[in-house]
Amino acid sequence: MSESELYEDIKTATLANEDAGSENAPTTLVPTPTGPRDAGAPFDDEDADIILRSSDLVDFRVHKLFLSKASLVFQDMIRLQAHGPLSSTYPDAALSPTGFPIVPLLGEPARAVDMLLRFCYISLLPTPSTLDDIQLAFHLGDKFQMPHVLSAAKNSILAQMESGILPADRVFAFGWLHRQRDIVLAAASHPSHEPLLADLPYPEYELIPALALHKLLAYRRQ
Repeated sequence: MSESELYEDIKTATLANEDAGSENAPTTLVPTPTGPRDAGAPFDDEDADIILRSSDLVDFRVHKLFLSKASLVFQDMIRLQAHGPLSSTYPDAALSPTGFPIVPLLGEPARAVDMLLRFCYISLLPTPSTLDDIQLAFHLGDKFQMPHVLSAAKNSILAQMESGILPADRVFAFGWLHRQRDIVLAAASHPSHEPLLADLPYPEYELIPALALHKLLAYRRQ
């Protein structure tokens, strides 16, 4: 089986497989915050010209210029603002007492917004070091159209595979879930892989289709 055949179905993997098990997840009651609070340093600049509000009501005071240079999504948002109020496109947007926009980032808690903004400021660029951080970086890079974030996440997970921190078989499943061809191929051909199907203790294998395992087996047998 060729590399192209191994990868051919990754982009068409269904969202149902990615979200498997979510319907059975236990309900968690989260206390409702009493009101917005400031994120604090380094996202509390007095000369900020926009506030990004996380889903758990943390306000990040930042600069439009850095956002627009780092993210195509933010770039489009700021261009729209130049032609009229943001509320015409973002109904939840509002104005702060000082007159600059407050934009809620729905679905993104403070931890995610903090990482997102560190990728927008060159002096704060993070290196995702845990699998949770790498997964969050892939999510943010894709959602906000930030290629350099996707690149950082990809480099980090491949480096962890090469150093033995993450097993190749787990990295393969992770790459399939995130539709990352380079990661899938690197993990499939990595010499340190385990005897496949002897044991699959990794949670990612509950989310990928049987087709992925079939292709991996066929690729390694050739």
